[in-house]
Amino acid sequence: MLMLTEEAHKAVAAISRSTVPSHLPGLRISRRADRPSFSVRRAVVPEETDQVIERDGARVFLAPVAALRFSDSVLDVRLDEHDRLQFVVRDAA
Repeated sequence: MLMLTEEAHKAVAAISRSTVPSHLPGLRISRRADRPSFSVRRAVVPEETDQVIERDGARVFLAPVAALRFSDSVLDVRLDEHDRLQFVVRDAA
């Protein structure tokens, strides 16, 4: 199962907060349609076939291909050259 570093957990938990009680958004990881890579984006709800990972207020939705690919991986975050948050998935050490 995809694990989150402490920093990734904080970032995803912030994304997962909602002012609408009936919606608990999260971070969705899915394969891009236009190239052989994955996209990470905020999603209001998981899709029907998504694997949902929840821990202490952080929610990650994995599309089926992403769930399979990242089953033994770690989600982390870093700042890019413009100080924007960037999610990174790496193999578990």
